[in-house]
Amino acid sequence: MDKKVLIVDDSKFWRMVLQSILEKLGVNQIIVAEDGTKGIEIALKELPDVIITDYNMPGISGLQMCLYLRSIPAFKNAGIAVLTGSDDVINEFWAEHSGANKFISKLLSKDVLEKELERFLSGDYASSKSKEMFYVTSIYDVLEQKMRTEILNREILSLIQFARDELYVIQQLKNFLEFFSRFTGLAFLLLSPVEGRIYNFGLPLSKMISKEKLLGSFERPLEPSNWSYFGNFGSEFKVDGLETVVIKYQESEIGLIAYTNPTDRWSLNKVLNEANESISLLFNTLNIFRELKVASTVDGLTGLFNKKELLRFLEETHNLAKINKTIYYVAMFDIDNFKKVNDTYGHLVGDEVLKGLAAILKEEIAGKGIAGRYGGEEFCLIITKVSNTDEVVDLIEKILARVRNTQFPHGKCTISCGVVSSEGYESPTEVLKAADDLLYISKKTGKDKASYMFLPKNNVLLSQAQHQEQT
Repeated sequence: MDKKVLIVDDSKFWRMVLQSILEKLGVNQIIVAEDGTKGIEIALKELPDVIITDYNMPGISGLQMCLYLRSIPAFKNAGIAVLTGSDDVINEFWAEHSGANKFISKLLSKDVLEKELERFLSGDYASSKSKEMFYVTSIYDVLEQKMRTEILNREILSLIQFARDELYVIQQLKNFLEFFSRFTGLAFLLLSPVEGRIYNFGLPLSKMISKEKLLGSFERPLEPSNWSYFGNFGSEFKVDGLETVVIKYQESEIGLIAYTNPTDRWSLNKVLNEANESISLLFNTLNIFRELKVASTVDGLTGLFNKKELLRFLEETHNLAKINKTIYYVAMFDIDNFKKVNDTYGHLVGDEVLKGLAAILKEEIAGKGIAGRYGGEEFCLIITKVSNTDEVVDLIEKILARVRNTQFPHGKCTISCGVVSSEGYESPTEVLKAADDLLYISKKTGKDKASYMFLPKNNVLLSQAQHQEQT
């Protein structure tokens, strides 16, 4: 047997018994230590694949020794068996969390003990001989390492309290990593079924290429229904030296950290390894908050914002517009003859029409504002990032044309629309009502059209008449 085995026991008798059993089982590399402190020091020097230790020893117990060694990456996959005597009482919780692979009673007969050890030694246990995995040389290094690990994990776990503000958490995590290494580029990806989010700090890749590159590091990547991008993205198709660390939570791939050209790769890898569980918990918490937020703000059928979120955003936009003396626009849409679609083809087909229209609205409004489902077959755009009214008209007319020319499950479809600027209105409710009134005018004057009003509210009909004359 080519495994290297370390025996740790303060009893000379038991050291001899165990060594005799191991020699009989064909173990050629046997090392012995007479207490826990020496056991740790020898383990750090010899890197045994299997450690068999007594539980009750003076100074450091077998359980403490086990906890120390498990905190070192080199012994992550090593086998550790703890021998217990008649007077040893081990709390089940600490036994489960000690890191030991097996507890064996010293009260067993020699034949049974031999069989137990034989089964244990047949396990796939091995310590890591990689220099990158091993960076302690004495028990004092172990103690310092445990202290460092606890501080690192405490720092990361403290960010969980800010999980409602994901951008802030990611920014703080970036700052934290930069204590240990600088980068030319750094990115974070968080992945949940409802939304994938990429936070970019310096990678020159485009949004789509970033998504493709980062997802390529996963074994079984999810494909969320929505993606969000934060930071400044470039137009490059490749980047040199991109390194990634996949973050897992209970074997599920939930996130990723990517970086280029770290100034101190060793320190960075060390931190990411030591704090992996805390980062995993942090990412999982961020995903949970994001899923709860999406569930409370997004319409389940169309994936657009729901009415509640629309009204919240409208009120916030209106207040900011008053403060900054800016103008925004609201467009209300209604699917023409939608009741006939439902009555003729059924609600499942009707739902596909709603989803198809939602996809068009979401694509066209991207970068200019938000889209939401106001209720039933009625939709709303809140347009905040346009230069002038001509751009608004071009946007709306393009949407109408796309809907008009799209082949839906039942055939062709059209929509009617009312569009109004916020200029001259005191409240967001008045803006919304004005847009709805214009939608009503479009419905009553032929459908498949948009009615616009970009003048103060007392000129609604005049503005509409002027637009009709122009068209």
